[in-house]
Amino acid sequence: MSESWSVGQVVRRLLEPAGLTDPYSIYREIRAAADAGAPTGRFLFRYDDVRAALQDPSLSSDRVAAILRPLPAPVRAETGLLEQTLRDIVVFNDQPDHRRLRRLLTQAFTPRTVELARPMIERVTDELLDELTGDGSGVLDLHRDLTSPLPAMVVAALLGIPAADRAAFRAWALDIVLVVGSGTLTPELARRANTSMAGMRELMARLVEQRRRAPGPDLLSAMIAASEDGERLSLDELYANALFLMTAGHETATNMLSNALLTLLRHPDQLKLLRAEPELLDGAIEESIRFEGPVQIAARIAEEDRELRGVPLRAGQSLIAMIGAANRDPDTFPDPDRFDITRTDGPHVGFAQGAHYCLGAALARAEMRVVLPRVLDRYPAARLAEEHLEWQPTLDFRGPTRLLVQP
Repeated sequence: MSESWSVGQVVRRLLEPAGLTDPYSIYREIRAAADAGAPTGRFLFRYDDVRAALQDPSLSSDRVAAILRPLPAPVRAETGLLEQTLRDIVVFNDQPDHRRLRRLLTQAFTPRTVELARPMIERVTDELLDELTGDGSGVLDLHRDLTSPLPAMVVAALLGIPAADRAAFRAWALDIVLVVGSGTLTPELARRANTSMAGMRELMARLVEQRRRAPGPDLLSAMIAASEDGERLSLDELYANALFLMTAGHETATNMLSNALLTLLRHPDQLKLLRAEPELLDGAIEESIRFEGPVQIAARIAEEDRELRGVPLRAGQSLIAMIGAANRDPDTFPDPDRFDITRTDGPHVGFAQGAHYCLGAALARAEMRVVLPRVLDRYPAARLAEEHLEWQPTLDFRGPTRLLVQP
């Protein structure tokens, strides 16, 4: 690799099989190059720099134009529903729209919502564990049969999505994940996602009309009712952010659960410690997010020519905050490549920082507090059935495509 790290070079390296397997070695290369005085492109990979960027209100989170830029103009013209959906999602909005959207969503997605969800999380977890059958040889795929369906089932139930529509809603959410995290959006993926958005809107229109006639205890009813200074979520905002909650609640939480189980199984000394001292569960959760986080990268856009943390930016250029690298910065986390559930350094930036701190962090932690102990209790001798894993081919999101375990 040359000394100068362009955006294209890093994207290619991270999407290669070796980069998907171990992005952290690439992060170390970038850090070493910077320490030697070499240019490292528009990347921030040190903990303090990443925190500063994530909390900087002068940087824009509106990445929609950058995401759609690879599309030819005719394709862009025919995928308007996809673009509209992305532009209405809270995480792609800047102030004052972001503040308005987040406040309205926070009215609906309260700590009480998470508290009331715990019995449902416990029930769904137990049901899925009871249904685990393996592949005939006794091997279980905990990703396919537990950590992947569970968050989607929980968020869909919270939203009040009918059981018959949950598989479709989950598939639409996955299309958004692939659009955002693909690195370079293809016309085929954009067209498929646009079709998905049409299906999503048709379903949501029906559900919103039902909830307006007869509100229920579900999150969608709360989103419809949320009001501040006479403002409410528009129909488009309701559609987009319900799908976003499914996207974040499903994809991020799925990867968080799979990564935590994988990391514990790869570190039997820490797994043994957790079994002996269950009170370390919260430490194990936070350390797994730091060590093998479900979100690796966050981009921000410069709205004017400027320099930030030593990186010169032109208006419209993206600054790439490498969350996964920040969480393994040796200046903040001594011996950062060591998984240690008693670690007290930090805090990690796995849920971002500032105004865009993860809206669903409390729900994700609640799922972790239920799922991890139940899996470990049910399978006291669990071990990985394969060491080499395939990872999903995205830059932003990190998680295995399967998690085979010998119970």
